[in-house]
Amino acid sequence: MTGPGSVCARCPKLLGASCCEVKPGEHLATLTRADVARIRDHLRRAAHTFVDEEVLSDAEVRDYEARRPLYRGYFRRGPVRWTLRQHDGACVFHDRARGCVLPVEVRPLACRLYPFEQFPDGSWSVQMGRHGDIAAAQRAGGACLAVEEATDMDEVLAAFGTTRDEVERLGAELAEAVSEHGRGRER
Repeated sequence: MTGPGSVCARCPKLLGASCCEVKPGEHLATLTRADVARIRDHLRRAAHTFVDEEVLSDAEVRDYEARRPLYRGYFRRGPVRWTLRQHDGACVFHDRARGCVLPVEVRPLACRLYPFEQFPDGSWSVQMGRHGDIAAAQRAGGACLAVEEATDMDEVLAAFGTTRDEVERLGAELAEAVSEHGRGRER
C-alpha cells in the first residue's frame, strides 16, 4: 500500500482526527519484534522511545487473538502487547499536517494493513463501520474517511492505492511476523 494518500491527508481536516490519534485510554497499532527492529534500525533510536507496553489479562489475550486471526500466537511469551507510543494523544510518528513521518517500508505492518482486517472466518473487510455521512462520522469518532467516501470495497482499496492481493500479502506477512514474535525472534 502507499503512504499517506490524499484521503489520509484530508482525514484529520474532515473528521477531526486520523487513525493515528486516539482518545485517552486507547492504544495505537500492535507491534511485532520485527516492526520494532525495523523502526529502531531506521531511526537509530532505542525502542523505548517509540514503544509502549500494555499488559492484558488472560481473558483479554484470548479475546484479542479470537477476534484477530492474524495475531494468533502473539502472546505465547506472555500477556504483553507492544504498541506505538503516544505523545499528546497521537502516535509519536504522526505529523498532523503530513501524516506518518516514517517511510512506508519502515512502518509497522499493522499500520500498512490498516484499515483492512481479516475476520475469524477468513474473510477480509475494514475494521470500522460506515456512518453514512461525514457529519455522523465526525460525531461518532473512530471513522475512516476512505470508508465514508467509498461505495464499495473496491473504492476503499483504490483510495489506499492497493489491491485485494496486496492486502492479503501484507496479512500473510503480518501473520508470519506475529508467529516469530510469539517465539521471541525477529525475522
